[in-house]
Amino acid sequence: MKVFVLWGFLGSGKTTLINHLLHTYLKDKDVVIIENESGQESIDGIELRNQHYSVVELKSGCICCTLRLKLAETVKEIEQSLHPDWVLIEPSGLASLEDLLQIPDLCIEGTITLLDVKMFDFLMRLNPDFYRRQFYLSTTIFLTKCESIPPEKVKQITDNLISIQPQLQIIEDYRLLNDIEWESIWEKRCGQRKVFIPLSTKNTPPLFSTETFVLESPIDTDFFKTEFPKINGLFGDQIIRAKGLLEQQEGRWSRFDITGEDYSEKTIHGLKREEKSTISIWWKSNEDQSPSEWLSPFLNATEQPCSVNDLILSDEELFLYLGFKGSKPDSYTYELIQSLKKVALEICRPRLGYRFLTGKILDKQHLIVGDRLFKPDYVITKCFQKADLYAIMVASVGKELDDWIQAKRSEGDIMEAFVADALGSLLVEATVSYGLSSLTEKMKPKRLNTSNSYRPGYCGWNVREQQLLFSWLPPSFCGITLTDSCLMLPIKSVSSLIGIGREIEKEPYGCSICQRKDCFKKKEVF
Repeated sequence: MKVFVLWGFLGSGKTTLINHLLHTYLKDKDVVIIENESGQESIDGIELRNQHYSVVELKSGCICCTLRLKLAETVKEIEQSLHPDWVLIEPSGLASLEDLLQIPDLCIEGTITLLDVKMFDFLMRLNPDFYRRQFYLSTTIFLTKCESIPPEKVKQITDNLISIQPQLQIIEDYRLLNDIEWESIWEKRCGQRKVFIPLSTKNTPPLFSTETFVLESPIDTDFFKTEFPKINGLFGDQIIRAKGLLEQQEGRWSRFDITGEDYSEKTIHGLKREEKSTISIWWKSNEDQSPSEWLSPFLNATEQPCSVNDLILSDEELFLYLGFKGSKPDSYTYELIQSLKKVALEICRPRLGYRFLTGKILDKQHLIVGDRLFKPDYVITKCFQKADLYAIMVASVGKELDDWIQAKRSEGDIMEAFVADALGSLLVEATVSYGLSSLTEKMKPKRLNTSNSYRPGYCGWNVREQQLLFSWLPPSFCGITLTDSCLMLPIKSVSSLIGIGREIEKEPYGCSICQRKDCFKKKEVF
C-alpha cells in the first residue's frame, strides 16, 4: 500500500488533482482518500463521495497536530480492513508537512505540493520561512494557474523554488503527464532528503481562523461570482479563501471556490442532499474582528436585537402625527394620549432586521440590487449614486401592538383608535431610526457611511416593488409577511432600502423630493 500526501495552500487545487488522478493514472487502482478539512463542512469529501470514491474524513482538528496519532491509526485500519493499493492524504491547506512527516508509525512515501502561482508572493509575505520549509519537504511541486500570469513570472517562481531545493521536481501542468512520467513522480521518496534548511525564525505555520455559514436566505449568486473580491476589498481584504455548496434550481447543486480574485464554479451532478447551502471562509487569526460581522448579512438576513427602551420617542413628533401642528392638545386629550402611550409602550415588541446586497445604478430611474431590477425614480436613485452596497431593512412594532391597535379600532371609540394608530406609526418610525443609527455606527470602523432609508410607496416609488425587497428575505422575517396586494402584516411595519459606501452621504429628507400630498409634515416648496 502506497501512502502519499497531497498538500497545497487554501484553494491551490488539491481536490482537483485527486479527481484528475482517479480519472487517469489511478482509475484502475483501489484508492482510499483521507480528508482533513479545516472548515466545519467537508465540501471536498462530499464531492468525492458523490463520485463513489472511498473517503475517510478526519474532523475536529488538524492531522499534523491534534489528530496526528489518529491519522496513524486510521491509515493502519484502512490497510487492515480495506487493503487498498493507494492511500492519498489531503490535509488542510494550513497543515505543516514537517509535523506530518514526523508522526510515529506513519510511513509516508512522498509529498506532492500544489502551488497556485498567483499566491506565491502572498505566501512569501505571510510567512516565508514556513512556506520555504513546506516546499523543501516536498518531493514534487505542481504549479497551478500558470496561464494567469506571464511566463517570465512563472520562470522566476520556478527558479526561486529550485534555490530552496535543487533536487525538487517542478511540473507546470500535471494534466499533460503520461503514465511513465507519473511513475517517475511516485518513485521520488521523502527519505531521499536528510538535511534540513536552517531557519531564521521559529517554524510555525501562520494561524488562520475559519467559519462555516448555513444559508437561510435566498442566494445572491452574483455576489459570489462577480462582487465578492470588490466587497472583500471594501472591508479590508480580510477573507483569503471561501468555498461552498449552493443549491440551484430544480435541486441541482454546484460547488464554488474563491481564492483572491479567482472564482470557479462547477455542477456536482447527481448530488442528493437534504442540508441547506453552506459557505466556509478562512481569514488570518490576527485580525481584530471576524469578517463574519460584515459577511453574515450578505449571506443571511440578520435580525437585530431591539426593545422599546432603545427607541427615541418625542411627544412633539406624536402630536404632529395627531395633527397638532404648531399647537398642543388640551389637558383632557393630553391625559388620554399619555394613558394610551403607557399601554402601547408596555405592549410593543419592536423587531428589526436587515440584509446586505450588492448593486449598481443603471440610469436615472433604474438600479439593480442583487440581481433584481428596481425603478425608484431619480429622486431616490440620485441619493444612491455613490453606494458601494445596499441594505434592505424591515421593521415592525410587533404583532402584540398591532393587535391592540386593531382592537381599539373595533371598539368604536374613534379618538382612542386615532391615538393608538398614531402611536403605532410613531413607534415603527422610531424603530427604523434606531436601526439606521445602529447600522451607521457598525459601518464607521470600516470607514463606510450610510444614506437615509427610502421605501416603496414614497417619492414616486411604486409600492408593488416591496415584493422585490421581500424576495431577498426568508419567509416571515422579523415576523413580517407581505400580502399579494403589498400590504405588510403587522400593518405597522416598514420596508426600506439604504445605500452604504465610502463616499455616500445622508441627503436630508425634503418635501421637494416627495409627491405625497396628504403627509402631515408636508410643507410648501417654492
